[in-house]
Amino acid sequence: MTEKWLIIDAHHHYCPEEAAKKLGVVDGMDYSARMKERGSCYWHGQEIERSIGLMDEAGVDMAVINQSAWSACGLEVCQEMNNAYAMVTKQYPGRFIACAHVPLDSEPESLKELDRAKNDLGLKGVSLVASTSKVSLGSAALFPLYEKISRLDIPIVVHPTVRTPLWGGTGMLMGSGVSREYDIAKSTVEAMHITLKRFPDMKFLMPHYGGGIPGLKGRIMARFEPEGWKVPPELKGAAKSPREQKQLGLDRAFEEIFSTLYFDTAGSGGWMPNVRSALMAIRTDRLCWGTDYPFDIHEPEDVKIYIDNIKQLDIPEPDKRNILGENVKRLFKL
Repeated sequence: MTEKWLIIDAHHHYCPEEAAKKLGVVDGMDYSARMKERGSCYWHGQEIERSIGLMDEAGVDMAVINQSAWSACGLEVCQEMNNAYAMVTKQYPGRFIACAHVPLDSEPESLKELDRAKNDLGLKGVSLVASTSKVSLGSAALFPLYEKISRLDIPIVVHPTVRTPLWGGTGMLMGSGVSREYDIAKSTVEAMHITLKRFPDMKFLMPHYGGGIPGLKGRIMARFEPEGWKVPPELKGAAKSPREQKQLGLDRAFEEIFSTLYFDTAGSGGWMPNVRSALMAIRTDRLCWGTDYPFDIHEPEDVKIYIDNIKQLDIPEPDKRNILGENVKRLFKL
């Protein structure tokens, strides 16, 4: 008898109604109005029963849930989300891997809320927004928050900000399509070269293939040069070819850091060229299947197609099982 496949959606959103009622204006953006602009998606995200129905119909066993884009609205919104997330994990045991939410700061109240979410509510990870107008994931101001996360020994699930305008991008194609991916790619590099340098045991799950990291990895690697590394004067500070990276040992040093990161396959609606591109740059034990429900995929038919397409990839079956669920299972120590 064939062993059942474990299917876990690594990128799934739940938008609790209680938290939505408390959304406000932050950095000039009205988060409450955003709910009305993209009403259908956000309303679907509020209906946890719809998530369960979609998962059941598509054959999805579990989903990692977060709505950390809302954490920019402050501690009270985060507390409401954490309470609601704890409730749905009890209502539907074994179906959701719920993330805690805290503002992107290191205020004592935020650290206390993270403690409550993990130790009292039983949430399994923490989801952080990639940036606000004041800080990003590489900001030294967040080191106390990282120290707390490290002590709690939970993974960090990153999500891009939804504030607009973002990095100069406006409109759906630029703001959501390009600028948001830059927000993630920037966070990926910050995690590698700032956060993990200080907190090497930290585990990150980066969304949307790290903001297109498979296409950027070669360029980032070419400029990777750890402090104190022995590099000939003529190459110091310069881009290095793959041959030069290998000769200097920089390729191995880069991969040692890069391979600690996990990446989800959400953000492009299940478009398989992105998956195949990722397989050339990201280890299969670090790639996690995700839908970005209900924003990029919201119908069971499309979820099933995406799962089937992963199963049909020309890679070993254990690798496909890793991508579809086993990697998330290990990451969250389930």
